[in-house]
Formats: sequence, structure tokens, C-alpha cells
Amino acid sequence: MSIIDWLIVVVYALIVIAIGIAASRKQNNTDEYFRGGRQLPWWAISFSIIATSFSAASLLGGPGEGYENGFLFLQLQFGDLIGYILVILIFLPFFVKLNLTTAYEYLEKRFDAKTRALGSMCFLLFVIARLGGLLYAASLVISTITDLPIHLAILIVGVISIVYTVTGGITAVVWTDVLQFFMIFVGLAAGIWAATSGVDGGFSQLWTTAAENGKLAMINLSWEPESIRSFPTVVFAYSVLAFAVAGTNQQSVQRYVSCKNVPSARKAILLGWFSGFIGVAATLLLGVLLFGFYNSTNIGLPDNIKPDGILPYFILNQVPNGASGFLVAAIFAAAMSSIDSALHSLATCMTVDFYERYSKSKQSESRSLKVAQGLIILWGIMGILSAFYVASTGESLLPFLVTYTTMFLGPLLGIFLMGILIPRINANGAFFGTVAAVILLMIGSGLGWFTFPGIWNSAITAPVAIIFGLIISLLGSKPTPRSIEGLTFWNREVTTPKKQARYS
Repeated sequence: MSIIDWLIVVVYALIVIAIGIAASRKQNNTDEYFRGGRQLPWWAISFSIIATSFSAASLLGGPGEGYENGFLFLQLQFGDLIGYILVILIFLPFFVKLNLTTAYEYLEKRFDAKTRALGSMCFLLFVIARLGGLLYAASLVISTITDLPIHLAILIVGVISIVYTVTGGITAVVWTDVLQFFMIFVGLAAGIWAATSGVDGGFSQLWTTAAENGKLAMINLSWEPESIRSFPTVVFAYSVLAFAVAGTNQQSVQRYVSCKNVPSARKAILLGWFSGFIGVAATLLLGVLLFGFYNSTNIGLPDNIKPDGILPYFILNQVPNGASGFLVAAIFAAAMSSIDSALHSLATCMTVDFYERYSKSKQSESRSLKVAQGLIILWGIMGILSAFYVASTGESLLPFLVTYTTMFLGPLLGIFLMGILIPRINANGAFFGTVAAVILLMIGSGLGWFTFPGIWNSAITAPVAIIFGLIISLLGSKPTPRSIEGLTFWNREVTTPKKQARYS
């Protein structure tokens, strides 16, 4: 890293902090802090939606995937599109028109407090486990490229993410996500330029080499249930996971409810998907071009290098000064866009679904705001400590995180589908049906009664939970009219209620 590379990274970090400070001037109440007063432009929210899912692992894994398997991973964007369309058709009207702050407030309106707590807890456990992995993965890359000690890299990434998130709330998160999204593309463009300018024949030579080695195929129609690169698996398994992530994950829902109305939220979702499609295509393209680069020159890769290590190796050894700074800043941006969203959504859920919900006395705006800010700092510190632990042990969190994601988001999707699509399901059915489904699948998998690829967890857990929920409900009383009117797909006349006093 040259002085100019460091200057690019430092200037970028200062701009991010400045955005947080500027946004803090508008944070007068919790509605501003959690939802931006529902005044954020839909196009900014759309970029924030996709930037949130673009972690440092995505920016490294995309080129590695492109190098190894070409454009086949692009099929997943079709699964994402299915998931987003289902969110628009089924969930979105309820999230926006009910004037919610967290997705799990719906569960109490439709069912009861314990079901809301279950849904919120599923989300919290998912994000808490993911946070340490996100921070460690980002810091490891930055440490490798910059020669900083890993613990110092963790501290820098963690502290900067905490500072602007706690200062500016969702407004700072969204606007920094917009900046980070475009920074990711600047970094990808710098990498593509470095690869194409590094060989005679440029882009044409790299593309030809990739084509000759079968790297340009985009569709695999073969039935391979265990493979994420099989189109049938994408349609029948991954699309359900995408539906769960986009429809029940507070990190996504918090963006929808920050839009001023349903049409704005709908446009934000669709533009977010298209931006994600372009982003994934760009990371895969860089990987395909890197394959062409290393197979068109005498420059070789180390024999033991992993796919995720190809881009860092390229940055260290082949990227000229200046371009390296933009690529490192892009990795920094991808890391923070995921970490800030995780921290803010954690604080929102814990403040709204637990602190304010179960507090014995009415809490003031200033008190709730301080609690939310304190929770961001607390969980930021916990994330840093978690990343320190992983760095000291050298353990890999990726397999665990994949399992954890599907373990909790699948049941969460089942609860929401029970509430919106099946009016006959009551509170006990939703709660105990979900718990029974999770226990059955965990015990069954552990004892070897049945096995299926991890990508299918959500597609199997959600319908099993729904079946159990319906059976339990049929054995009990019917839901009251109050828990159905305006809260199910078949009775969607939703009036916009006044928000609780804390938002007045």
C-alpha cells in the first residue's frame, strides 16, 4: 500500500463519519432514529437494501466464484427476484400500512406477545451470530492487504462502524450505504481495469480465454438438489430462503417501513434487486477476467490459494498504486454496509420489541433514544470481542453461519405466512407449531432420521411449521375477529393507525 492508497482509504473513512455527524442533527426522536421519519427517498433505500447484503465476504467470494465456476452463480438472482416479488405481493402492504417499526410488531397484532417475542428472538440470534463473522472476515482481508495486525484491523473497522451508526441512526446507515454501494463499484471497476490493462489484447484476450475454458455459461438446468448452482435448486429452495431474508429480516423490513408509502417501498425493492443483479454480475465478471489474466500470462497463482484469496492476492501483487486504494476502500465499504445494518437492526428490535414493550412505565423519547444508542455501542463491542475470539482460535464461522441463517429464518418465514395467509391459525398454533417444527427437524437431523442439503432448510422448515401450526389451531379456539381484520391476505383493508405516543 502506497501513500496515495492509504490517503484514499482514510478520506473515504472520514466521509463516512461526516455523514453520520450530519445525520445526527436530525435525530430528535426515535421515529427519526429508527425510520428516518419516513422521509428517506425510495431510491436511496433501494441502494441501502442491496448494500446491506453485500458484505466483505460477498466482494471476495464473488470474484472467487467467478474464477472457479464462471457466471453460474448469477442464477441466484432469479431466486432473489422470486423472493422480492413474493414480499411485494404478500408482506409489503402490511409492513408499510400498519405503520410498523419492526416486522415483529405485526406478530403481536395478529397473534400475541409471546409470538412476537419468538419472532424477534429468532432474528436477534441470527444477527448476533452473524455480526462477529462479518467483522472478522472484513478485518482479515484488510489486515492481509495492509499488513496491519488483525486485532488492530478489527478495532478500526468496528469502531468506525459503531461511531457513525450510533451517531446518525437509520439516516446515516442508509446514506452511507448509498456511498458504500457506489464505492464497491468503483473498486470493482479498478480491479477490472487492472486485469484488462495487464495483458496484451486487453478485455478481448481475457474473455476469449475464459470462453475457451467454459466460464461463460449462466444456466445449469440439471437437477442437483445439493448444488446452489443448479437452476431447479435456485427456483425451489433458494427462492424460499431469499423470501425469508427479504420478508422477515428486520434489516430489510426496516428499509421498507422507512419509505413513505407502499408504491415507494415497491420501487425501492425492485431497484434494489436490479442493483444487486448488476453488482453480482460485476463481481463474477471480475473473477472471470482474473481467470483469463492468470491463464493468459506467465503469472501464476499459489497452488494452495483458496477462491476467496484470489482477489486479495491480485491486489497485493498485480494492482498498481491508486487502484489498490480504491479496492481496499471497496472492501471496507462492503464490510461496513453489512455491519452498520446489523448493529442498527439489533438496537431497533431490542428497544421496540423488548425494552419499550415490557417496560412497566411509559418511556420518554430521549430515554428510548439513549437506550437504542447504548445498545448499538454494546453490540458493537460484543462483535469486536467475538471477532477477537475467532482471530485467536483461527476457526471458520462460514459453515456455522450458513446453517444458522436457515435454522432461524425458515421458522420465521413460517410464522409470518401463518399469520397472513391462514386466518384459522391462532396464537398458540403459530407459537407452538413453530417450536415443534424446529425441535423435530433438529432432533431428526441429529439422529439421522432424514437428511437434506442445508440450502433446503428454509423450504422445508417453513411448511412443516405451518402444518403443525394449523393442526394445533384446529384443536383450539378460532382467532378473534380483532386478530384477523386488516391483518390477513384475505382481509387486507388496513387502516393506518396513529403511531404510539413516542412517535407523536
